[in-house]
Amino acid sequence: MAKKKKKKNNNKDTIIKDIKVDKTDIKTSEAESKVNSNKISPVKRKNSLFLDFLILLVLISSLAYFTCSLLKFNSLGDVVNGLLMLGISILFIAASTTNPSKNKTTSYLALVILFGYQVVGCLTSFEIITWPNNEVDNFVGRSLTEVVEWSTNNNVKITQEYEYSDMIKEYHVIGQNVLPGTKLNKIKSLTVSISEGPSPYKDIVLPNMIGWDTDRVLDFIKKNYLTNVNVEFVQGSENENTLIEQSKSGNVKRNDEIKFTFSFGDERHYSEVKLIDLVNKSKFEAEFYLKQHGIKYEFDYDFSDKIKRGNVVKQDVKAGTMVPITGEDIKTVKVTISKGPKIVIPDLKKMSVIDITNWVIKNKLKIEFKDQYDDSVKENNVLNVNYKKDDVVEEGTVIVVTLSKGKLVMESFSSYAQFREWADKYGVTYEEQHEFSNDVPVGEVIKYSYDVGSTIKNNDVVIVTISDGKRIEVPNLKGLTKNQAIDKLEKASLNYSFVYKYSDTVASGKVISQSISAGSEVSQGTTVTVTISNGVKPPTNSGSDGGANSESNNPPTPTCTPKTYTIGRNLNNIFANYSGFETVKSQLYSFFAANYSDVKINVVGVDGGDATSGSYIGGIGPGSSITSCNSSAYTIQIAK
Repeated sequence: MAKKKKKKNNNKDTIIKDIKVDKTDIKTSEAESKVNSNKISPVKRKNSLFLDFLILLVLISSLAYFTCSLLKFNSLGDVVNGLLMLGISILFIAASTTNPSKNKTTSYLALVILFGYQVVGCLTSFEIITWPNNEVDNFVGRSLTEVVEWSTNNNVKITQEYEYSDMIKEYHVIGQNVLPGTKLNKIKSLTVSISEGPSPYKDIVLPNMIGWDTDRVLDFIKKNYLTNVNVEFVQGSENENTLIEQSKSGNVKRNDEIKFTFSFGDERHYSEVKLIDLVNKSKFEAEFYLKQHGIKYEFDYDFSDKIKRGNVVKQDVKAGTMVPITGEDIKTVKVTISKGPKIVIPDLKKMSVIDITNWVIKNKLKIEFKDQYDDSVKENNVLNVNYKKDDVVEEGTVIVVTLSKGKLVMESFSSYAQFREWADKYGVTYEEQHEFSNDVPVGEVIKYSYDVGSTIKNNDVVIVTISDGKRIEVPNLKGLTKNQAIDKLEKASLNYSFVYKYSDTVASGKVISQSISAGSEVSQGTTVTVTISNGVKPPTNSGSDGGANSESNNPPTPTCTPKTYTIGRNLNNIFANYSGFETVKSQLYSFFAANYSDVKINVVGVDGGDATSGSYIGGIGPGSSITSCNSSAYTIQIAK
């Protein structure tokens, strides 16, 4: 019985052992199953909140960048660039969200850069953010103030040239001599053309307007900027306010004097007129109305801060008043025309270039910049102005501002002519002194009193030493024959000329005298005039020896042969510059001296009313015929 129990126990242990083995196998199988499961279905990782936030920002900024390119449309390229940036952003966002890598640092950095680029690009397109520019801007259509401010900030010299333009408004840029986009390091100066408004010298075609009514004629005058029109109203059989005569037609200039004559009918059917309000009308419009209605008038001129230059400031007869035009009670209406505001010059020397420019533009003046070296004033500071503080000027006056170029440094010159040109340009005073030189040819510079690179201070004088060439001693020629004299002079490298004279003491053909004494020291190439004897003067041929050799033969008195000229249209160029009375006066005298030197002129300044100082008022002008040898001078009248 005992043996049987033991056998049973052994079987039980075997079963338990087998069970334990089976559990181990189960665990191993489960682990393998789990690994295999992971390989088949990877666990999905979630993006961080920060990455999602950056993705959202980039998406918004890319949409904003594209919108900016549409709103600030400058070219198709801008829109294409905005569209490409939007596409790149979307592709980058998609790549960042599907990146299985645990390390997202690269994605973070790239998204931040992309976001920053788009935001800055959008702000820059609306000029909320500006960057330093090392290129020349495009100034066409922009104001003169912007140009001067840019030139000051970039240390570029600006030269202004004024031109007329129907398209570009006054004090704005018509063009520039340097292309936009040119690198600043390639230029030192920039010339801009500034608009003066419509040109009075432009050619137009003036049609034959006979039969037109006043409104139609006035509309043509206004649209074509005619500036020198006179009108008259006369009795006629034509309908009232009909044009019956005009002085010119065809090709004319805007400022040509043109006279239009209108009919007021067979008679005026009224003896008084109800005066309208003329204030703020142009002088031409006011005069047209007064003549049209037969009202007697006179003009006066005064400054006005409120009324535009050339327009009516006031009238001494109130608007609505009945004004008699016939009989003993005829009333003269006094009309005051604006000269523009009374412009008082501030202390411009204490102002910056930008402030001066802004002040000039605000007061409808013109500005011209010059430069001059000066060791006492810092470079680019105002050195001088052509008007002093408290001077009074009118609109259109040219303000000339001279800027300091700092210290003047002596340069190297290849010739004396080059030095003189440089010295005259910068107002350098210089003096000549002469020395003989065996090495430096006659007329060339031996030395300057300043070394190259040294500073020339204000009021310093540069001494220029000029070579007189080799030192030559003039030989004694008295008593020699002409050929002997020539031989000696040529051996001495001297030039010569001969004159002839009768002599009772020196034989014919011999030298009587010489213009430079023997033994004198002169430079090589100096001319010596030698007097040769003709022998004793024949008593029967006194004063009739052919003239050239006679001592008593005096030169004839010069006579003037009258010539007739027609003044060319190039005279208009002087008036076109509006340079002011004194400048135009000087230019006129120079013009006639150069072109009609034998004609006398007299330039007279007159009150030109609203005319710009220096503009043509009357007298001889383009197309006028003038004659030389006149004892009296021709007159040209210009506005003071």
